[in-house]
Amino acid sequence: MIGRAADKIFTRVFIFLIMTVYFWIYAIAGLIVLGVGPAFRTVTEMHMDKQWDYRAYSFKEGWHRFKKNFWSINLHTWLFLGIGMILAYNLYLSLSIHTFWILFVQFIIVAALVFDFSLSIFTVMLRSRYDVAFRDSLKLAIVQFFSNFVQLLTFIIATIVLIIVSLKWPGMILFLSPGIYMVGADRLSQRWYDKIDKMLGAA
Repeated sequence: MIGRAADKIFTRVFIFLIMTVYFWIYAIAGLIVLGVGPAFRTVTEMHMDKQWDYRAYSFKEGWHRFKKNFWSINLHTWLFLGIGMILAYNLYLSLSIHTFWILFVQFIIVAALVFDFSLSIFTVMLRSRYDVAFRDSLKLAIVQFFSNFVQLLTFIIATIVLIIVSLKWPGMILFLSPGIYMVGADRLSQRWYDKIDKMLGAA
């Protein structure tokens, strides 16, 4: 019993490691700026296909996926990043204004940042799982954002916790954090996947 549990834990940690290493290699191949989005999409797709079979993960197959939609994924990635950067800059500027009403503005900006970030992740997850156009995946991601408050809150808290832990132990960023995050985001979206599957089955 203990042996099986230890083997299961080791396998999962090993797959997190594989996913993270692949992610960074692909991201660096895209010079980071152009590589992060396609790398995230590529490794997420691989996990959805391979799950916990570490022998099925292939760098060559991942490289083919990475090149296939490189520019289209970058376009969508930078759409969200661009909006996020504009919002973050406005939040930064608002910190220099010392009036009571600015707190409401800052709250709106932070909420918009959360919305933008969540949509970016949900859209990637949906496009990794389904053969769907960006516009349709965006619509599904918006519905997902508002469909389950508890699930959304869990996603946000998990994201913040992983960021804090990774900043405290930077080695995790290089070897585990990206893989853990991709798997976690996939698991937290499972209920939404199930609803979509039922709708597709009824169609």
